[in-house]
Amino acid sequence: MEQVMNVQPLTYKDRPALEAMDTGIEDDYVVRIFERLIESDSHELFGLFREGKMLAVGGYSLFGSGKYAMLGRLRSDRRTLMKGNATELLQSIVDQLFRDPMIDWIGANTHLHNLAARRVLEKLSLEEGPVLHFLTLKSPELLTDHEPGQVWEEVTSLQRKKELLHSSVTNETDIFPYECYYPLPYDYALFTEQYLEQSSFYQNPDASRFVIVKNDTKKFDYSHVKYFWDDHYNQPGFFDTILHHWKLHPDNVGCWIDFSAEGFKNIPDLSPYDVQEPWILYGKWK
Repeated sequence: MEQVMNVQPLTYKDRPALEAMDTGIEDDYVVRIFERLIESDSHELFGLFREGKMLAVGGYSLFGSGKYAMLGRLRSDRRTLMKGNATELLQSIVDQLFRDPMIDWIGANTHLHNLAARRVLEKLSLEEGPVLHFLTLKSPELLTDHEPGQVWEEVTSLQRKKELLHSSVTNETDIFPYECYYPLPYDYALFTEQYLEQSSFYQNPDASRFVIVKNDTKKFDYSHVKYFWDDHYNQPGFFDTILHHWKLHPDNVGCWIDFSAEGFKNIPDLSPYDVQEPWILYGKWK
């Protein structure tokens, strides 16, 4: 007899089933912040079950007043791999998201060389997007071949911050690095007043460039740098500015910078950075 599998949103009672999964992930943050995730209004977590056992877990996070849904937190039990469980779980989630009239875009971010995950996303009809490089500047004393300069002027006016974001529609990327690991399509819906108030804006002397730095926590605290051009090393004072922000927040472990594929190629020396494997963004507009 065929065993029936079902997908359901997780609740407090599902923690034992989650902990019983053999995912191979040590100190899994999904387990660690499980209660926070299921209590959140902007995160949803689902499990694929068979006879009371959880075979896979995954979910999504909402951004931009609920317009954008980013899939993530996918884990499968290693004892049931290659059974299509991840696809079945995510397909059910995507189907639900497509029925939600509030959501305009559904996406996912995965390692470029994670071919298994990419095949799952392609089965979900999500379209391949840009390759992104997440680097954390941890050893600034090793920086070379950058243009030193004065620290850029901080912009504190909320109205001016909005004006700068509106002016950047001609930037070199259509992606906005909303949080660490969460790049999203560039959309004014993401720029709430609370988000802007929590973000530090700095503008260069000739007003041709600006950079945003927002403190973010992904297990560790980071100065998350949001810059919309690929000329990091050619702009006088760029690195002086982000290091200035880091000094103001000494508990941060470094400056997390999202580089496009072109920006990454322009880095003369990777030794100052903690370098991750490149990621690729998938997405689909409804």
